[in-house]
Amino acid sequence: MKKSRIAAMLMAVITGVTMTGVAYAQQETVKIRVTPSEEHKAISPYIYGVNTGVDTEKVSAGSIRLGGNRLAAYNWENNVSNAGSDWNHHSDMYLVTDVDEDIKELPGSPALQLSRDAKNHDIPYTLLTLQMLGYTSSDKMGAVKEEKAAPSEFWNKVINRKGSEFTLTPDTKDGYVYMDEYLNYLINTLGDSSSETGIKAYALDNEPALWHHTHSRVQSQQITCEELMGKSIDLAKTIKEMDSGAEVFGPSLFGYSAFDNLAGASDWRSIRIKNLYFWFIDYYLDEMSKAEKEYGTRLLDVLDVHFYTEQKGACGERSCSHYDNDECIQARLDSVRSLYEKGYRENSWISDMGGRLFPLLPTIEKSINTYYPGTKLAFTEYNFGGGDHISGAVVQADMLGIFAKYGVYFASIWSFDKNEYQLSAINMFTNYDGAGNGFGDTLVKSEYESKNISVYSSIDKDDENKVKVMVINRSIHDETPVNISLSSDKEYIGAEVYSLYGDNPEIKQLQKVDEITDNAFSYTLPALSVTEFIINTAQADNLNGQENSADGQNDGVNVPLIAGIGAGALALITGAVALVCRRRKRKSGN
Repeated sequence: MKKSRIAAMLMAVITGVTMTGVAYAQQETVKIRVTPSEEHKAISPYIYGVNTGVDTEKVSAGSIRLGGNRLAAYNWENNVSNAGSDWNHHSDMYLVTDVDEDIKELPGSPALQLSRDAKNHDIPYTLLTLQMLGYTSSDKMGAVKEEKAAPSEFWNKVINRKGSEFTLTPDTKDGYVYMDEYLNYLINTLGDSSSETGIKAYALDNEPALWHHTHSRVQSQQITCEELMGKSIDLAKTIKEMDSGAEVFGPSLFGYSAFDNLAGASDWRSIRIKNLYFWFIDYYLDEMSKAEKEYGTRLLDVLDVHFYTEQKGACGERSCSHYDNDECIQARLDSVRSLYEKGYRENSWISDMGGRLFPLLPTIEKSINTYYPGTKLAFTEYNFGGGDHISGAVVQADMLGIFAKYGVYFASIWSFDKNEYQLSAINMFTNYDGAGNGFGDTLVKSEYESKNISVYSSIDKDDENKVKVMVINRSIHDETPVNISLSSDKEYIGAEVYSLYGDNPEIKQLQKVDEITDNAFSYTLPALSVTEFIINTAQADNLNGQENSADGQNDGVNVPLIAGIGAGALALITGAVALVCRRRKRKSGN
């Protein structure tokens, strides 16, 4: 073999244009066509969100939520909260565990920390959960036995309107907690929703359909539909009276059965039959729309739902971690299809019950358009698992693309201890290069035919000089060749490439595409990967060069340049280099 042929082999690997051709010669090239001038849809920056508890040093988030079961019985006056059934109905100071020392003893310190964290990490949108359950923890600590259920000395009653003068130093001994006084305190301390540090939105408590289980010491019986609507409308009015610009999220439904019938609310059947509602969400939206007409102000800005996949792997477990089982991995990759694909039946109890609410996103969209047009949609908790595996990154990135495609307004992942891959998938959309550059703010037309990939393309505003194409490869073992063409009167000359794949969650910068012919180029994607192409015209390339000159070349970029992608490619490089070395040794007599 001549050295020139070896060099050609090496160059083919390094450029990433043709990869280990013998091993993957039978892989069909997927043709992707992007039309930057068509199907423009604004992408909300708030879909790239997290819940508190996530290490915000590791993710560039677009929004952050303070919520969960702990918030339902949280007392803002003294910061005591109750764990409910999550931990022996224990009342304690858990919510201030990670609060900065200088504000830890202040009223509402978790909310103050939320605002501080958002400012320190350039997170533009904050969502705070307010209390609607009816009682909050008092100053009594420890497990609350059933005989100490509310009303008792372990609980303070929640009232939305104080009816007298507000104070910034609330009376912690009067047995009451006032929501309007809490809002007044936050506005005076942080500013209102229009200010830099003010809370932007408020959620009407957390998962009320489960209160009789999670917080049975306060709500021992399943809440009724009418009871929930009364509480929701009154608290929403209080929020708008105190901060008219703040957005209201509700009703924080925990999952499928809550969407359907408020988890078996006793009055649901009669309400449904009388009004011919399809599911509880119809009723909730309709009632909120009627309340707006009566009150004169929109009281629900964002429909708030939670979604944790119920898809089971081949092992029979939901969202399992059997990464050595291809069928279990495939189940995770397929799980997002329940949100958008008509006719798809996931392997879960939901399908066993008929799965009539699926696909979820079109069903929600229909309800909003029918009963309360203009209402935005949020997934304030969701998780598809795999936070410690590349499959988790792939499905997380796919989820974000789906959120963008369906116009979701806000989404905040509820992540667990192992979440590195999921956070890196978010960074692929918000900070792929470590310098703050992310996916565009406007979705554009992508066309392709393949069951193993997803493609989401974007520009910023109407600037077609730079097109960003996110390609998600769901093939578990095979690299996938793609041909990307851009239908545009502009001439594109090159592309930067970043990818998330393999056995570590680090985003890798791959070799650039230095030549684009007739606005098309080919590339090979690693198996199980998320790859972003930043495709430039000459004009955009010149602007990039000026920025690099001003800022210092690659200044702030913390991702490594990787020439070649995949174990097969690395093996080819190693073998070729070794062959060159052996030939040189023989020629020199060594």
